[in-house]
Amino acid sequence: MEVRSPPLALSASPTELAWIAALCDAGDDAPRHLQQLQALQHQGGRFSDEQEWYPFEVIERGASQVRLGHEREFVICVLLWLQALAQGRASSLDPRLHLDDRAVEIEALPDALRDVVLDAFTAAGY
Repeated sequence: MEVRSPPLALSASPTELAWIAALCDAGDDAPRHLQQLQALQHQGGRFSDEQEWYPFEVIERGASQVRLGHEREFVICVLLWLQALAQGRASSLDPRLHLDDRAVEIEALPDALRDVVLDAFTAAGY
């Protein structure tokens, strides 16, 4: 069964993508993360084998916690992170624990964003 990223995951604006790309370690290549995030959008959210570090590092980091004023970026990262897991990508975050650990933050999201996140975790079997 092919897993597809929800439309919201592919709707990130250039500003949102740049914010996500900037989550990389200091001295890392944010422009390369940005280029790979843009490529990921064109690939329908499906990761290629070459996209192990770029952009997965910043997606995983963006999915790790909600940052005030960047709720959409969190949701976009969660959706792309779940897509990567569905493709067999290893992650430092355990999806079941992550859902429990972030439950309060997820519940505090605007209704539409919260529902997208919860639906995505459910669809992924978590």
